[in-house]
Amino acid sequence: MKHHTSLPKMHRGFAVVSLALLGVTLAGCSGEPSAGDIDKTVRTYMSQSQAQMQKISGSKSSLGEIHDVKKLGCKPDTDVSWKCDVELDMTQLGNRTKGPAQFRFVKSADGWALSR
Repeated sequence: MKHHTSLPKMHRGFAVVSLALLGVTLAGCSGEPSAGDIDKTVRTYMSQSQAQMQKISGSKSSLGEIHDVKKLGCKPDTDVSWKCDVELDMTQLGNRTKGPAQFRFVKSADGWALSR
């Protein structure tokens, strides 16, 4: 008898664990950029923009130094893009500032990119 009463509990436990794992899996498939994606994309964009400015101007002007990029939250924009609020901690023209900014991230085959 004891065997029959513990079997349903085991199945319920398995179901709870399965649902929890499914929830974690689906959350990972939500499509929005992760904090790491956002950090990498913003830093890459700034680096590429700085290189373009230097190429155009011929001087070693700097757009600034990024110290930290923190994801605050994202909302879907289109099927392939997200509007994300971030906190940027950076130094520009000798002044270090920390404040909110909003970027539009677009998913492509190569990863995430910033868009207007």
